[in-house]
Amino acid sequence: MSQPLKIVIMGTGNVAFHIAQSFQSNTKVNLLQVFNHRYSKEAKLFSKQFQCDLVTDYKSIHQTADIYIVAVKDDAISEVVKQLIPLKLNGLVLHTSGSVEVNVLKNVSKTIGVYYPLQTFYKGASIDWSSTPLLIEANTKSSVTKLKQLASTVSKTVKVVDSKNRLQIHLAAVFACNFTNAMYVAAYELLENNLRKKDAELLLPIMQQSFQKLQTVHPTKAQTGPAMRNDKLVMKKHLQLLKQDKQLSHVYTVISDLIMRQQNQD
Repeated sequence: MSQPLKIVIMGTGNVAFHIAQSFQSNTKVNLLQVFNHRYSKEAKLFSKQFQCDLVTDYKSIHQTADIYIVAVKDDAISEVVKQLIPLKLNGLVLHTSGSVEVNVLKNVSKTIGVYYPLQTFYKGASIDWSSTPLLIEANTKSSVTKLKQLASTVSKTVKVVDSKNRLQIHLAAVFACNFTNAMYVAAYELLENNLRKKDAELLLPIMQQSFQKLQTVHPTKAQTGPAMRNDKLVMKKHLQLLKQDKQLSHVYTVISDLIMRQQNQD
């Protein structure tokens, strides 16, 4: 890339923000513009922080950008696509979803693709982009090359993954991240509701150690606890504590059964 890539981002949410942040000190990228459907406080702050123009009318979107990144919620992509089609964009149009096929963009431009960061984003997060996998896809060889060049300026791990396999990775990420976090919420609530709120902090070291050992040990080998040991007495005591919460009791039983199956103890 001899000249910086001219980029337009559509959306000002968490994913859009962090992608823009990853480009902020990147000399290979020129973030020209951000699109948002209205002049919200969030959009204005986005424009100011990343020193790019803010537009709220699709017709005002820059027509000669190299890359357009649609960084909105999955269920909003199709609506954005409808609005972009009349613009007849010539640049490479991308979305950032792990679960949406690339072909959702097929009528927007001749060159389309996906720029999916395998990462969890939330406000205030400090993202290590160099270690964040970027899964890319495009419908032409030249676009794949362009995407590789862009992604490689951000991350050390860039992988070409088609829509089918990306969805499989996205599913695995939901188990590894979202479902795991739901268990953290349940754990915190058990202590906050039954002991002191501050006692939830006692869980932090074991949570940290649980993740840390995965750096060197396969999850199957890292498993501990009563279900792994098939300790029915302890599990019965736990279920007794959960008898007033049918949902959590069900979750405990199902996950315990899953652990025993994974450990070949059923």
